[in-house]
Amino acid sequence: MANVEQQTMRLWDYLRGFHAVHLIDTGVRLNLFATLRKSADGMTAQELAGALHVPYVEAWARTAVAYGLLDGEDGPPPRYKLAQYMDQLLADPGGPRQLAPYFSGAADFIAADLRAYPEYFRNGKTHSFQAHGEAFSDGIAQITGGFHAVFAKRILPSIPGLKDKLTAGCRILDMGCGAGNLLARIAEAHPTVTCVGVDVDVHGVALAKKRWAGSPLADRLSIELLDGDSIAYENAFDVAVMFEVLHEIPVPVRESVLAKCHRALKPGGTLVILDETMPTKLEELRQPQHMLAVQTQYNELIWGNVVPTAQQQDQLIAGAGFHDLKRQTVADLFTLLTAVK
Repeated sequence: MANVEQQTMRLWDYLRGFHAVHLIDTGVRLNLFATLRKSADGMTAQELAGALHVPYVEAWARTAVAYGLLDGEDGPPPRYKLAQYMDQLLADPGGPRQLAPYFSGAADFIAADLRAYPEYFRNGKTHSFQAHGEAFSDGIAQITGGFHAVFAKRILPSIPGLKDKLTAGCRILDMGCGAGNLLARIAEAHPTVTCVGVDVDVHGVALAKKRWAGSPLADRLSIELLDGDSIAYENAFDVAVMFEVLHEIPVPVRESVLAKCHRALKPGGTLVILDETMPTKLEELRQPQHMLAVQTQYNELIWGNVVPTAQQQDQLIAGAGFHDLKRQTVADLFTLLTAVK
């Protein structure tokens, strides 16, 4: 049992985290991390600032040193450089470990929703993902950009039976494709694969069509504005993917969407789901492997999203007619589910 001093420090740590999120977001928006990445020997605040206000940049850099994001050498004048691995984590756009978009998304889009929570708690209404607008759809799509590459290049080929299909030129259905970033990563990683994406978000679909029209991938990508409950495909795909989508499907239509997904696959086709899994016991809520599920559930509360438990996932997949269900934990945060038609 924690004492009052430990609980006090816990709260101070949460407050520090709030400030760290905004400090990282500022560094991303002003290209401070990207600029520091170019200099192996570090930079003074004057050199880092460029046209920015030097005293503010100096304060930003000193705070970033305190937070372990930068390393510093006392001067005169002091010099700053990225702390170990921060080049990969905060200054590598599109890289597999890039986390910067999470912080910008939290400081911008998620924060705007959270500020409105008191009113939503009073009225019980929802504000769906697709109702947020184009900038929101685009911003959220960028958050998982680095993980899209990992999923396409490493996770998919590692699933039993998929490597040969990906090489042979299979057809993949992306259920809830958003702005089409995952589709593009899959098509880039596997040059013989054809991808079809469907999504209910008009903004995401418009962005996807605009982004990939006329690109070298255009003949292998197609995007449709369609909710998962309306899909009419039958025996048409070798693989169906749901990347961070299952928990976003409204609970009343989840069974129907999974059934339509089953029908869309060819016999022997593979369902691949990457999502969070909500624990069932209160004591499990503090376990590290459930941290993202708990956080996602709270952040997406007013979107109407509900993160399912493992039992609910199993029931949905088996109820749709799939068999040979397998689950594993990815990156200590996500659940990877695979099943076969």
